[in-house]
Amino acid sequence: MKPGKFKVNNDGDSLSATITVQPSLALKISLYLLNILLIAVIILFTIGGVGVIVLFILAFEILFIRYSIWHIYGSESITLKKDTLSYQQFYGFFKLSLKTRKINKTLRVIPFHEDFRAGSDAMKLIFESFDESNEPVNLYQTALVVSKQDYQVFMKSFKQLY
Repeated sequence: MKPGKFKVNNDGDSLSATITVQPSLALKISLYLLNILLIAVIILFTIGGVGVIVLFILAFEILFIRYSIWHIYGSESITLKKDTLSYQQFYGFFKLSLKTRKINKTLRVIPFHEDFRAGSDAMKLIFESFDESNEPVNLYQTALVVSKQDYQVFMKSFKQLY
């Protein structure tokens, strides 16, 4: 996956970042065509009276539409304050619920290179804190990847906040 569009805003009390998918034209076209094909198959099988197969294809299409919307319009937003981490994912017109996690002692941001190919600088961000017994706890891991340059910009703002 190629790095998404990354925006950082530091207002002194909080740090917010938004990562947005940047799909290629080929990916957009292929996802649209596959969805149209699956919907056409559902309609044809419904007209043909093959109801059991329609249920399975319909269930698959629902999952595939969610996958398609995420890979075309998806974005995620992260907000850091001194004692909380909030995150929310957006599927185009749909928003998932805002989730907030408490930061107990300190917060670390760890870059995670999911793609180990040579020359790939795309990475996910892992936000880690510690619990009451001083054990590391993974508070959140981004679903979308960012570039090395965007990571450095984020870390500069992060160090100003913490």
